[in-house]
Amino acid sequence: MRCPVDTQANHSFSCRLTAVRSVAMPCVAPFLILLLAFCTVVFGDVRPARAQDKSDSSTPASAPKETPKDAQKDAPQATQKDAQPPAVRDAAADRTPTAPRQTVAPRSPRAAARSKGDITFDDLKFEIEKGGKFENSMLTKEIKALDKQTIKLRGYILPNSVYKSSGIENFVLVRDNMECCFGPGAAIYDCVMIYMDKGKTADFTTKPIAVRGKFEVEEFKFPDGTLAAIYKITAVEAK
Repeated sequence: MRCPVDTQANHSFSCRLTAVRSVAMPCVAPFLILLLAFCTVVFGDVRPARAQDKSDSSTPASAPKETPKDAQKDAPQATQKDAQPPAVRDAAADRTPTAPRQTVAPRSPRAAARSKGDITFDDLKFEIEKGGKFENSMLTKEIKALDKQTIKLRGYILPNSVYKSSGIENFVLVRDNMECCFGPGAAIYDCVMIYMDKGKTADFTTKPIAVRGKFEVEEFKFPDGTLAAIYKITAVEAK
């Protein structure tokens, strides 16, 4: 059984507490309301953000979406060879590689004419000193290749090599119509002894003519033994 004194004291404390609450609450309540509103304004988004962060941390990160462009880039590129039918690929594999075609350099007009036997006195030149002794070894390989071949050569009839104007059976063909191309002091490659073939003749003219026939390398000498010419043509035509 409680003591009356204690009961009275407790009642007195309770009465005083009630009195304080009744006096303080009207003053504190507005302050608490303002404090709650301030916290709501300042810290209102903190808890949702934390919740969202928690939610993000608990959810595994998803892989970035692959765009069609990236898929096309990563996909293996189909080559032209893969796109071919199997029969075509097998035929291409069995085909043996061919050697590259060699291009032939075009020949000059002079070389093309020479290959057909159309020559000039320039084609008969070789190195020899003026008045020097002739040696067969001085002839170039191109001149030697003409020996016994049918050729056509243009030049002039040496006037003092003939004694009539028509029906000529042999004469001297020279580079030009000057007498410097035949005889002592003249270059022996600037003249050719022409012998018309059997039944063939030529007519004298001061104009250039073309002689066609078999070309030969043969030495001709004057009565005193000096060298007169080294070329000969057995002609079938001189006009």
